[in-house]
Amino acid sequence: MRVYLTGDHKFPKRIGESIVAYYAHNNVVILRKTVKRALLPQNINIKNNQQYLCALWQGMDLHVKSLFADYVVGYKADSRQKRTQGISSFSMFIYFIYRLQRRFGILIKNMSIEYIMNILREYNSLRKLMKASLLYQLTSRLAKQNVRFIAVYKQIQDVLSNKNTKGEMENASPLKYDILINTVKVDKLE
Repeated sequence: MRVYLTGDHKFPKRIGESIVAYYAHNNVVILRKTVKRALLPQNINIKNNQQYLCALWQGMDLHVKSLFADYVVGYKADSRQKRTQGISSFSMFIYFIYRLQRRFGILIKNMSIEYIMNILREYNSLRKLMKASLLYQLTSRLAKQNVRFIAVYKQIQDVLSNKNTKGEMENASPLKYDILINTVKVDKLE
């Protein structure tokens, strides 16, 4: 049913079970029937996985989060015709986690931060993740697509596994150890 109104009015948006929709500066009113919405199984799964996804995201290193943010900037520039309004680094991380779940058959609630970090060690750059189809493939080249996800951990392990450095570390003062670790962190940022 369609009704044409004139003048300013403050009619309600619902009348009983029906929804009243106002258009054209409140001059046209359409009466709609309510649609019964049911929770789909996919919506229940999303709701159940949300807390695990948030916990994984909070446990990620800032370097990993910034690389996902750089990927999102490239994704928005690359896919202008698609809807990019709700795309963020967290949403791309969610896509990445669901792709991992599908590829390796591990439920999201069973994933840990160490498991994700091991995957990021194996595919150690955005380019490798895109090539393995764990992220959307972009047609344009990203400035940071070859930056490593896990650089600090490997460098610290290499430094600490070196026998000369290890012997020096046992005899060294805590200040020297802090300088060594800070040097490795600075190398990561470059």
